[in-house]
Formats: sequence, structure tokens, C-alpha cells
Amino acid sequence: MKTLSDLKRDLTVGKTVILKSCLGVEKNEKRTVFKLQSNNVCFLKEDGKSKSWLELPKASLLEYDGKTIKIFRVGIRELTQEEKDIIAKEPKDEKQEGIDIISDGSVMYNRRKHYYKDVGKFYLFGTEKEQGKRLTHADKTAKIEDDSIKGELELVYEVN
Repeated sequence: MKTLSDLKRDLTVGKTVILKSCLGVEKNEKRTVFKLQSNNVCFLKEDGKSKSWLELPKASLLEYDGKTIKIFRVGIRELTQEEKDIIAKEPKDEKQEGIDIISDGSVMYNRRKHYYKDVGKFYLFGTEKEQGKRLTHADKTAKIEDDSIKGELELVYEVN
């Protein structure tokens, strides 16, 4: 298996790739590398006019063997017991929450924000990604989007 760095070296301007599938839908579309940047690749489509951009993911979400590029979505996992315990201990103040409802609502928001920063798990606050993780509510239950876990296969390219 080759690395993301190998892929960046192998994709040179003028190199041809074929988009084989996108989210399981067969495509078979020829693309030519038009421009390279450190975090993405610009392809020229077969018509020679329109372009498409491929944002290169973290190495953990990519498989490259020298001929085939597979890009995966970010994986979603259940919360660990430690994460559940941290969420259970977040600051609660019913009186202040009532005041926040009729005012700007920032006191409890800021208390919780500082709490998650202080425990070193700010991603559990749910507003930003941290350490490649972010709290989400997939299927109406709390889950963690985690860049270190491969999710659904998103794109497959064949390198010529």
C-alpha cells in the first residue's frame, strides 16, 4: 500500500485518471490532472472545458496502491464510556437556563464551552472539530465523527 505522499508525487499535471465510482454509482469518466495544490487536485473533464476538484483527505481516509485510489467518508462511532461520563457531568443550572431563555442565552453556553475546553474534549461541545473528532447527532443519537475511522467508500479512481 502506498501513502498519501506517494499519491501526491504520482499525480502530475497531464496524468490521466478515470473516476470509476462515486458513492457506489458507476461513472467511468476520464479526467486529466490540470493543477495540483497541497490539499487538492484540479481535474479537467473529458469535454476539455469543465473542471472538477478533488479535496485530498487525511491519510487515514485514503487507500492507494499505485493503480487505484479509494477515498472514504469520515467514520461515525458510538461514544466511549469516558465521553458519556464527561457529557453527563456538564454544567447544569435550571435557574440560569430559564434566565438565558429570555435573555441572550450566553451564560450557560459559555459555562459549557469552558467546561469542555477544561476537560480537553472540546469536540464534545459539538460546534467544532478537534483532534479529528466532532460530536454529531446521527439518527437522533449522539455519535462521534472520527477521522481515524473509515466510513462509507466515497470515490474510486483508477490511475493510468
